[in-house]
Amino acid sequence: MKYYLPRDYKYKHINDAGSKARIDIERIMEGIGIQPIAKPYTISKNRICHFMRTLAIVMRMAQRIRRNDILVLQYPTKYYSNICRFAHLRGAKVVTFIHDLGCFRQKHNTPQKEMRLMNQSDALIGCNDMTCKWLQEHGFTGYSNLGILQSLNAFDFLSDAICPDRKKTWPLHQIVYAGQLALRKNRFLYEFGQCINNYTVNIYGKGFDSSKAAAPEKFHVKGFMFPNDLIRLAEGDFGLVWDGDSIDCCSGNWGAYLMINTPHKVSLYIRCGLPIIIWKKAAMARFVEENGIGICIDSLHDLSTIYDTITPDAYNRMCDNVMRVSHQMAEGWYFSKAVSEVISKL
Repeated sequence: MKYYLPRDYKYKHINDAGSKARIDIERIMEGIGIQPIAKPYTISKNRICHFMRTLAIVMRMAQRIRRNDILVLQYPTKYYSNICRFAHLRGAKVVTFIHDLGCFRQKHNTPQKEMRLMNQSDALIGCNDMTCKWLQEHGFTGYSNLGILQSLNAFDFLSDAICPDRKKTWPLHQIVYAGQLALRKNRFLYEFGQCINNYTVNIYGKGFDSSKAAAPEKFHVKGFMFPNDLIRLAEGDFGLVWDGDSIDCCSGNWGAYLMINTPHKVSLYIRCGLPIIIWKKAAMARFVEENGIGICIDSLHDLSTIYDTITPDAYNRMCDNVMRVSHQMAEGWYFSKAVSEVISKL
């Protein structure tokens, strides 16, 4: 049997990008015949309930797992090491999809400790090619020494919402920036106005104080929107993927993280029908280029000529490519393909 380990989600985080990505993956797995080993995802409103439900899920796994079964985990997950150990004791194989590694951004682990954990899995699915390259270079061999690594390429994004036809509104001279807008992650926004000339920026999210930004008149703060609403209502020509302190490059820890991580907002923008503007050194820049779904830039200063150099035909081609990728994401194509390929190798 093929199983996945469902998750109990904390109510206050249920609308976070991380929870959305995990829930989508659980639904995709059920759609391709990978069964939940316990009750499908639940939501808890307090820490005690969350703890008890999480423990119950692990105990249910211990009762059901058998020899030659395959168990799919989403990492990070609580009790990860114990879950892998018990699955192997019962003769099962473990496949792990990596959302985030603690040594990348939060520095919870050293690379060495992280790899000891990853090597308890028989196979790994990384967010993108750069994540897989990092895992290989840092010694991933796998529990069975098969070294099975597979790139997801992009997060799927399940939603029935329909986005506007961007080709009909081009050019609005507006760029979308969405996400959690904490100063430590998005300090560049407060300098961004210095290099904005023939466009404005629509901000979707909480935490940005435009009154403290350079050229505050260049920003329109729309506030938080749920993903389905954003897909239907986002106004703009492009979605911007940028993090860190500087408008010259994606600097600091967040810039380094962008070089190896797949931001969920890339998929959100695509589902909004928006071509992507992304830092040239970001891990997802290659995906954007290969699929013809946007432009890669070195600096936010490069945006000063964007509306002078991109022709209507070029923009229309990007929009067509965005919609092709969007349809794949809506069907769960990327995770279905990655997990099927990994399982076939075990």
